[in-house]
Amino acid sequence: MNKIELRTKYKIIRNNIKNRNIKNKKIFNKVINDELILSKNTILIYVSINSEVDTINIINYFLGKKNIAVPKIVNNEMKFCLINSLEVLEKKTFGIYEPIDDNYLTCFDDSICIIPGICFDKNNYRIGYGKGFYDRFLNEHNIPTIGLCYKECLIDKIDNDEFDYKVERVITD
Repeated sequence: MNKIELRTKYKIIRNNIKNRNIKNKKIFNKVINDELILSKNTILIYVSINSEVDTINIINYFLGKKNIAVPKIVNNEMKFCLINSLEVLEKKTFGIYEPIDDNYLTCFDDSICIIPGICFDKNNYRIGYGKGFYDRFLNEHNIPTIGLCYKECLIDKIDNDEFDYKVERVITD
């Protein structure tokens, strides 16, 4: 299957996952106890929407314990803004929540990036939403990465190209 077909198929699968709360809780527990995540001072993390793996509880857990930065699209480029509360977010393009303020993170030392995906493969490649924001950002910055997905969205192989970014590992339920 090509990327468009995989994206369509696994969005449907993800939308129909049963026991989502139980699965999110399992992923949450793995994330908050992950040694690599705990070793970093700053977590770059997406704000989950729709049927994505929940990150709201993860963000709330780490607020006050770590620096939390969430993505903001500016002139077709993804930047990360530090937040101290989910209340500083507003719904923007594609229904994605972005920070109201422009408190951009400029130094990514001692950071980790937790990224979304519609599906991931066993080699840690991902299918995102097709805009390439994470691929471009991560190819410019040397930041450890972890993908989050449900087991139902972990597949054998994704055909990747030179621009696709491979995460270091995937946390699943």
